[in-house]
Amino acid sequence: MSVIINDTCITCDACLQQCPVNAIMDDLSNPTGKKQYYVQPEKCVECVGIYDDPQCAAICPSIGCITWDLPFTQEFDEHFKNETLYKLGISKEGIVKSPSYKAKKYRTDIPLEKRGIGELVQEEPETLHEAG
Repeated sequence: MSVIINDTCITCDACLQQCPVNAIMDDLSNPTGKKQYYVQPEKCVECVGIYDDPQCAAICPSIGCITWDLPFTQEFDEHFKNETLYKLGISKEGIVKSPSYKAKKYRTDIPLEKRGIGELVQEEPETLHEAG
């Protein structure tokens, strides 16, 4: 995984429909119990190999609600096992789908210093130009 939807989300459903791997759950289905949208870390691939940018952030009208999380790799297994923040799926064999079970692709062009600290995936444009 690598993106988080924070509590500034306006629940417009755009990201739900745009996610190519169906990694996003709405506020009513959030397994942590929080009333905000939730990205399933064991499913999210940051759109690597699918699109140039994460599509949830590209379509999101609420700039600032989608931020980078740590890569879903073995190095950060303990981060994703934090049950307050994440509720990982369970395999058919009863194994928690943490990064040690199966790591996910992530964007290597986003440095680790920008991950897990609320760094925005989508930046607000400096100047908006009116069309027409």
